[in-house]
Amino acid sequence: MGGYSIEELFQKYEQDITSYLIYYTGSADVEDLVQDTFLLAMKNLSNFKENSHPKTWLISIARNIVIDKFRRKLLWRKIKNILSSEQNMLDTVEMEIIKKQENNQLYKAIYKLPTQYREVVILRGIMELSSKEASDIVKCSPNKVNVMYHRSLKKLREILKKEGYTYGGNERYTGKSKKSS
Repeated sequence: MGGYSIEELFQKYEQDITSYLIYYTGSADVEDLVQDTFLLAMKNLSNFKENSHPKTWLISIARNIVIDKFRRKLLWRKIKNILSSEQNMLDTVEMEIIKKQENNQLYKAIYKLPTQYREVVILRGIMELSSKEASDIVKCSPNKVNVMYHRSLKKLREILKKEGYTYGGNERYTGKSKKSS
């Protein structure tokens, strides 16, 4: 793989993979998944054809590991229970921002999105991947990613509005901007 070592990939992309897995699983306890991602990447490093960016490749590996684990162990039930309980588990450095009220509401709202929409919001909005990179991960066209992203943002606004999402201060989200006097 074009001169990359697994150590270089780990140093460069571990933070991105950890963030992706936290958002994707709804759990801050992703250390094993991150480790599995890089172990699998190490095994397949010689097979990487560089048709995509290394970060995109690693996110695809992480996503597939999570999907496989969810299928085998039915972790969706556990994740839903965790999300409905107190969010005290969110004490890692990665989740410091989410502890703030606004981000906590946004996090919960993102998790309420249908799986495909949630993935696209995470990949495009949070991870800031291009439509092409996101489409490589979710296995659809960049155009479909753009459509899903637009629809997911619309759905996210609806969820936030319904739940009375607040922006700094005590103003409730109404979907309309408030002009200064």
